[in-house]
Amino acid sequence: MELVTRTHAWYTVLPLTAILVYLLTLTGYWQLIFAAGLLAGILMKRPWSSFLIAAIAGALGWGIPLTLASFYYPLDAASTLLVQILGLSASLSFVLLVLTLLISAVVTALGALLGAYAYALVQRSARATVEP
Repeated sequence: MELVTRTHAWYTVLPLTAILVYLLTLTGYWQLIFAAGLLAGILMKRPWSSFLIAAIAGALGWGIPLTLASFYYPLDAASTLLVQILGLSASLSFVLLVLTLLISAVVTALGALLGAYAYALVQRSARATVEP
């Protein structure tokens, strides 16, 4: 119970969330990065700071596998094709990387925001039921 009731600092929540997002991305469960943000929000308890920390952790956790994949697999053909589908010029292939990192950051950060607000709501209702 001490783990949840204590407010954790950003330097512990950031690596924990980034590693969790990285592992979820690596194992193919990238849809669950929202849950990693949820955990960050519950641990930090402050909505806007947990939002910022989770956004950075989401971009880091998703960017590391993307960088590793670009070293081992030729992603030029796929990114050029996707850029052409979007109707952009071939020189703007970095837009896909930016969009991917932005989406992962926003999804993780929204999970953190929900976690922080949900924790505050649960704490408020628990105090209301304990106090007469």
